[in-house]
Amino acid sequence: MPPKRKPVEKSERAKKSKAIVQLVKEALEKDEPHFSVGSKKLFFPSARICLLRPNAKHTPYQAKFIVPKSFNKLDLRDYLYHIYNLRVLNITSTLTPAKFDRSLPMPYRTRFRSPQFKKMTVDLMDPFVWPAETKEFEQELELVEQLKIYGEDKNSAVGSDLLKPTKAFGGIIDQKPRAMNFIPKKLKRQMRNTKRRDVAHYRRLETEKLIEQYVALGH
Repeated sequence: MPPKRKPVEKSERAKKSKAIVQLVKEALEKDEPHFSVGSKKLFFPSARICLLRPNAKHTPYQAKFIVPKSFNKLDLRDYLYHIYNLRVLNITSTLTPAKFDRSLPMPYRTRFRSPQFKKMTVDLMDPFVWPAETKEFEQELELVEQLKIYGEDKNSAVGSDLLKPTKAFGGIIDQKPRAMNFIPKKLKRQMRNTKRRDVAHYRRLETEKLIEQYVALGH
């Protein structure tokens, strides 16, 4: 078995932390990168990074990004510094669990897992506050949410639920189902048979009229 490492004393860890802080201060004064820059040069990066709105637990000195799953913390730090000249101090990453989704309406759709997303939260040196949401943006979000509810109600409806009005948009899209009078099966069958006999009798009378007209023309 390999020998166990001896624990590092607190004094040595404090010295290393002070040395790192001193190197960062010197790099900031010289306007140089405060970290070891990668040796591989990339002039046209194809990675797509999306800045997200902060959660309630985030401070103005934190920012969250959606990054490709192949990205690591060093890649994001180099990316932000060389493209946006943004210095970040600490980075934490999370991989969201994949959720189950269905491709077709019930009961024919199969279940599959949606792709995972990788998110990274960085600590900024300067604060950044998102601008307030406009009224048009809030209305657009509400429209998207209502359309999502409408699609879920229609795709998951089976049987008698197909006539059920949706709850989206306050229920003003679909017409309310009209009340139908209850007719016993026996009476309904009698009415259907009577209608069938009347239709057959009417067709027979029409045929007799045509025959009489042709006979009259022959004479």
